Amino acid sequence: MKAFERVVRGLAQLGVALAAIATIASMLLIGYSVFMRYFLNQPTVWIDEAVGYLLVASVMLAAADALLEGEHISVDVLTSRLGARGRRRTLLAGFVAAAITAALLVFEGADMVAFSRMVDLKSNGYLAVPMWIPQAVVPLGAALMGAAAIVAFAAAWRDRSDGSVRGHAQPLSARGVD
Repeated sequence: MKAFERVVRGLAQLGVALAAIATIASMLLIGYSVFMRYFLNQPTVWIDEAVGYLLVASVMLAAADALLEGEHISVDVLTSRLGARGRRRTLLAGFVAAAITAALLVFEGADMVAFSRMVDLKSNGYLAVPMWIPQAVVPLGAALMGAAAIVAFAAAWRDRSDGSVRGHAQPLSARGVD
């Protein structure tokens, strides 16, 4: 399991690095668009479409790392009132829910990509991108998030404490899983 954890952790770090690159590219594209529109009076019509694809890629590629680092959104109003056993059970249930959600996204996302390829679906925007290309990050990112949920569940299962830091999952890096 340690080897699997290391591989998943490495892929999650690669995913967050790619998400950061996509975010920086989005920022640069938006800056370019603003400059072209307001300083040269030549609006660029394709940038909104490209930034939309980069945003989806950023979210999907960073989801696994966010899960492993305990940075996903959580509601601690109730969990903060639970005892150690209740917090641990809630944490484990959350990882199961994340894995199930990821599995659904993988299967449905793969169907979406296959259908888009089969009918040669292209975007309606100025880029006319084959839609399977930006859609492919959905099942890819979801598969990585599912693997991260399995790793996080296993780490929380092994850890007999409540496994929480201010209502969130303790980052696996703090548990020695790097």
